[in-house]
Amino acid sequence: MCEISVIIPVYNVEEYLSECLESISNQTFSDIEIICVDDGSTDSSPDILNSYKNKDSRFKIVTQKNQGLGKARNTGLKHAKGKYIYFIDSDDYLELNALEKLYKSACDNQSDIVLFKFQSVDDDKNIHKRKTEFRIDEEFDLNDFSNFTFTYKDVKRHVLNSAFSACLKLYKKDLIEKYPFPVNTTFEDILPHAQVMVNASKISFVNEHLYYYRSNPNSILNSTSNEMDMFNIVDMVEDYLIKVNKYKEFEDEFIFFKIAQILKYIITSRNEDYFIKAKDEFSKIKIKNKKSLKKYALKGYKRVLKSPSYIDYIINYYELKLNKLSKKNINNY
Repeated sequence: MCEISVIIPVYNVEEYLSECLESISNQTFSDIEIICVDDGSTDSSPDILNSYKNKDSRFKIVTQKNQGLGKARNTGLKHAKGKYIYFIDSDDYLELNALEKLYKSACDNQSDIVLFKFQSVDDDKNIHKRKTEFRIDEEFDLNDFSNFTFTYKDVKRHVLNSAFSACLKLYKKDLIEKYPFPVNTTFEDILPHAQVMVNASKISFVNEHLYYYRSNPNSILNSTSNEMDMFNIVDMVEDYLIKVNKYKEFEDEFIFFKIAQILKYIITSRNEDYFIKAKDEFSKIKIKNKKSLKKYALKGYKRVLKSPSYIDYIINYYELKLNKLSKKNINNY
């Protein structure tokens, strides 16, 4: 028995894996087990895992065939014995005092979830700003969050329109195990995020950047990435809200969520079928409160509906980008 089970899905990440494992094994909070789920790696990742297991008894290695991030996290959760659960992606890393701070917040506040902030980092350790994170400090007039809890009702926008990553939360095990990650799909963080936020009786917050996120094209997420999965995930979230009689409560937030998430992948998908599906989904949306949408979402929504084809949408999209850039350059001259 331990206090925190750290679950690390691993897939072909030999270049970054040791840095991740070092950041966990050297945490100032040591009452942990470290469950590494090898999701069918074909590089030297299994050898690296075994080297850590041989020198640190807290490491446990579970091997499975490649089934994606959601399945790997669920597998790790089945083996976990800790009171709390923490997930970390194998190409990222933590501040060495992160688990100590999260655990203290959880215990002091008897919270079901502890949220915190992250920073993006490149291979040269340069920090990049992220627009999407838990800006809980902007919701409350507080400087000190050490003895403070809240529920989703205090931070409704963070349920569907914030950082979804499982890596930005410390969970009580008896909460997160009720809401397994969807499998055979991308964007598996989104549904469990909404579920635990809505069902947590107490949420606490550590107002620090404790997690370093690295964008890695070979990660376990990107190895199975499929933008079309977003439509399924949006439907799952809607079905869940309806099932628990909370759709009306979240209707404005859900419409913004649906538009924003679908818009995000129209350009990167490079897929006519994705655009056609997006247009069909947008045609079904009835926006009752335009003020609930950010301007970019409302404009993007209208642009999709007005565009007769994907090519027309792309041309219009980049024309607007160029016009904005030209105006910015003129204003800066």
